[in-house]
Amino acid sequence: MTKNEKTGKINKSDVGLFKKVRATVCKHCPACTQARKNPESIIGRILHHPSHSKNCPMWKAYEELFGENKTI
Repeated sequence: MTKNEKTGKINKSDVGLFKKVRATVCKHCPACTQARKNPESIIGRILHHPSHSKNCPMWKAYEELFGENKTI
């Protein structure tokens, strides 16, 4: 996966299908959606905790594709 150096955007064609599927699962997951909307809630603190955020393949794919300051 490569980024455009000028814009910082990820080239959509360089993202693999499996990563897109994992990110989409996270994007539509009720728990993950709640955690992103309310990071100070109990579920938000659990899902933003490094033990989850560093090890969950869906969360990592979502952050890589749709996370803050990243656009496709």
